[in-house]
Amino acid sequence: MISYKQIFREEISKQNKFLPDDGKASRSEMICERLTQTPLFQNANCIALYCATRNEVRTYDLMDKYSTGHEVRKKNIVLPVVSGENMHFYPYTGKENLKKGAFGIMEPVSRDLVPPEEIDLFVVPGVAFDYACNRLGRGKGYYDRYLSRIDKPVIGLCFDFQLIDSIPCEAHDKKMTMVIKG
Repeated sequence: MISYKQIFREEISKQNKFLPDDGKASRSEMICERLTQTPLFQNANCIALYCATRNEVRTYDLMDKYSTGHEVRKKNIVLPVVSGENMHFYPYTGKENLKKGAFGIMEPVSRDLVPPEEIDLFVVPGVAFDYACNRLGRGKGYYDRYLSRIDKPVIGLCFDFQLIDSIPCEAHDKKMTMVIKG
């Protein structure tokens, strides 16, 4: 099964190269707008987001918009920090308080751990998703390990080409509550 997952990762990576950066930006904006319209997002006080890599739906504008609450209802935004084999969540307090962490992904400098029971909604990236709400990650298992211990809604964000018919799944793979594409 591992080899099939790697084949999917390589194929999606090839397709990702055909979407220019400005296309990723405009689609990300649309996807994030769809996310904010869901009752899961609207009713959540504390939301776990992520700092996007070049191939993921961009969430920086969403983080800034909802963490400041200038024009919208403020949310407590938390971001993942990878340490060893584990992932934990810490408060987002602005772009100026981020640094490159594991795998070159931006992480909060704050070390005020936010326990999972305080997080109302998890919004996660993925290499691909399928119509049954299965997620294919990068293969390290950080989200699967973390999310397997909790019972909270999880929304996957992806570009159209990242939503495919079927993904090979294993028992430890965490199913999404919903997937939003654009």
